[in-house]
Amino acid sequence: MTIFIDLASLEDLYNDLISHIETLRKKKGSEYSVADYQILIGEQRTVEFLSKIVSNETEFLFKECKDSDKDIEGFFNVILTILHKLENEDEINIVSQKIRDSLSAHPTENSQLKIKILTNLFNSFQPKSPQRYDIFFALVKLASDSNNLEFVKYQITDIDSWLEDWNVSIQQKRKLYKLISNIFKEKQRMLSHQFLVKYLQTFTKEDSQEAQEDAVRVCIESISLQELYQSDYLLDLPAVQYLEGSTVSANSLTYELMKIFATEQLDSYLQFQQKNPNFLSTIGLSNDDCLQKIRLLSLATLTSEQSKVPYSLISKMLQIDENEVEMWVINAMEGDLLDAKLDQLNRIVNVNSSTQRVFNKSQWTQLGQRFSVWKSSVKNLLQVIENAKTTQVKPFYFQTR
Repeated sequence: MTIFIDLASLEDLYNDLISHIETLRKKKGSEYSVADYQILIGEQRTVEFLSKIVSNETEFLFKECKDSDKDIEGFFNVILTILHKLENEDEINIVSQKIRDSLSAHPTENSQLKIKILTNLFNSFQPKSPQRYDIFFALVKLASDSNNLEFVKYQITDIDSWLEDWNVSIQQKRKLYKLISNIFKEKQRMLSHQFLVKYLQTFTKEDSQEAQEDAVRVCIESISLQELYQSDYLLDLPAVQYLEGSTVSANSLTYELMKIFATEQLDSYLQFQQKNPNFLSTIGLSNDDCLQKIRLLSLATLTSEQSKVPYSLISKMLQIDENEVEMWVINAMEGDLLDAKLDQLNRIVNVNSSTQRVFNKSQWTQLGQRFSVWKSSVKNLLQVIENAKTTQVKPFYFQTR
């Protein structure tokens, strides 16, 4: 956190600020008058003074003094020092908003410096200050509008804990999550999807209707993202569940298709496609891409249920030629869906581990059985070791003279 320690009086700070602007405007040959500022100071209208000087001088500083970052940053540092001498929270918010708005007006002009100044403003407040939310929102939007996406990506790693610290409302959470999701929608789709899910998690059964459009989008993304193989978490979201009973047929069909990719296999997809042959294209999906993904998902399901899987069974389930089985297994391994070894001689896939697409009661039962086997194996191994200790021949050491 940036801490402002300044022993100067407010009057000295006002004079420093006005003098700073006078000097810069003279240097640039720009017309100016400080009379209005002095009147506001004389009448002790600090908030109006700060708001006016920020509004009037920000554009001048970034256009006429763009080659002198030090002068611009110095101006705003004095503003921040005065800001934190204010005691009224409403007054602080007014000035803070004026700074945010002024810096955000032309986001592509000297964006790095504007981001730095807004960061200084953000850090000047205590970690749990509610003021930080609005500053952070403006900071993220400014960075996005100026195409500084890496800055945004770096800043959002702790966003959930920050929002808790700032004690924000549900609407504020939604606003920020939606902004971040839209920022990365084109260039980093997986990250965008994650924040869209966070956004939808804020909805309950009572207000899910408001989120239908975004619920449809998250379902489509869960299918189109080729690197996303587990999506059963969507089934727990009320906003997504709402689609199932939607009177809009496209919405209910989208839900049905998402559920197939989340929990079911190739045969279910083919049945859906046969019943709705033109639906995929209406929501921007490709049948070839969908077939590729559902086959990999079906393979993951099959290999999670058996440790030794014959080529013939994989061929039958994926509806492919048996000669293509190894290619599909390798593709699944490259996508981290499973870890296995190919026994080409016996035409068997020996599975070490496989992705669990869904984890429900049957998976818990299966896990329990595996733990029982593991426990038994460990117990037998310990017994073998104990037996070896009691039956082994003790070493005999010859004495030498």
